[in-house]
Amino acid sequence: MNCPKCKSENLCVVDSRDTDERSVRRRRQCDSCNFRFTTYERFEPIKLNVLKRSGGIEQFSRDKVIKGIKIAANEGLSNEQIDEIVDEIEQKLIDAGDNPIASRKIGNLVIARLKKLDEVAYIRYASVYKNFKDIDSFEQELEKLKK
Repeated sequence: MNCPKCKSENLCVVDSRDTDERSVRRRRQCDSCNFRFTTYERFEPIKLNVLKRSGGIEQFSRDKVIKGIKIAANEGLSNEQIDEIVDEIEQKLIDAGDNPIASRKIGNLVIARLKKLDEVAYIRYASVYKNFKDIDSFEQELEKLKK
């Protein structure tokens, strides 16, 4: 790691704190220019694979899940809320021990969380995820939400 100000490699950790059970916040100081800055370290989770609908397998992408939620939420959820949702989903997937994981399972976990937090984001996400064919299937989903 290099100092963001002078690019020196001579750094020391001034303070270190757990931010949650999966990441650490570190205050660092450059020995060359005395510049102080903060870094966050995230524990690398178990590598998960996803079984796609097409039958292909790819590595689980936290960024893909975040992107899908952000599009559905349309700024209705904060970045912290989205990170919390994805952290929870990722932990459930690790705890389940399935590898590869069906993409449908991931989608269902996202839908369940969005339904509790933001009904509009839930409908947006479900419309893509469930691949509504027509307005009737969309209306059926809205009716389920009203109950």
